[in-house]
Amino acid sequence: MSRPSRSKAHGFSAFSTALGVALTLGVLGTLVVGALVVRELRTDWLASMTVQVVLEEGADGSRMAADWLDEEGVHSAVYIDADSASAEMERELGEPFMDFLGDSPLPSLIELTLDPEWIDREGVAGLAALASRWEGRAGVTRVAYPRRILERLERGFSDWTTPLILLLAMFMAVAVAQIFNVVRLSVFGRRQLIRSMDLVGAPPSRIRQPFIAEAMGYGLVGATLAYAAVVGLLGLLKPFLSVLEGWGPEKLALLLALQVGMGLLMTGLSARWAVARYLGARLDKLV
Repeated sequence: MSRPSRSKAHGFSAFSTALGVALTLGVLGTLVVGALVVRELRTDWLASMTVQVVLEEGADGSRMAADWLDEEGVHSAVYIDADSASAEMERELGEPFMDFLGDSPLPSLIELTLDPEWIDREGVAGLAALASRWEGRAGVTRVAYPRRILERLERGFSDWTTPLILLLAMFMAVAVAQIFNVVRLSVFGRRQLIRSMDLVGAPPSRIRQPFIAEAMGYGLVGATLAYAAVVGLLGLLKPFLSVLEGWGPEKLALLLALQVGMGLLMTGLSARWAVARYLGARLDKLV
């Protein structure tokens, strides 16, 4: 049975190297995208929450709602008078309790939605400070929002942030080691060629250059494949995650730049290190 030709063996090595880089960068890109999606889900949930400012009887709600639009962190302010609030509750309950009670049992209020950038920056602590200040305004009875739920959510994010950062750092170390190993195995098959070029007096930089360029080519191909895989995964998840609707070309370009940069950097350094092992090595170490 004939042995495979050198070109076929080298082609298989190139394919396996590019595939190994693609798998590693694909998982790394998925983790980075997952962290970004979780953060945006948190911001989206906080921004969709409404804060209810309950007004005193006789307060000028329309004017106060207009004034509230100038407040820090407020995205919109809608005044709901007592009769409108009671009519809305009747529709929800399906029971005309106004006919029985006569007067509206609900107070007038202003419903506020928060600016997403502000709530992402300030968090629940900033909202609590803002609500405390609002309660001291004239004409305000109280400010209501799901404080306990928000604090629990914020605590959950804080508790998981450090372990996730450590997990990402550990995976980064494993990814670097994996790519270094894949490139090293690719160079190992041509160690005799490297030593022969060294023996005939070729400068080390001239010996390294083609190997580094080749390895970075594998890194570019692997990064492109990894990017395509992550974008395909995002496309599958888009119908189920509303936050992905806002992902424009700038975020996808950032992801591409991250994966290409990581692929080129790690494969280039790996090839440089792998070639340096065989420069000046004894012949018995090449076997």
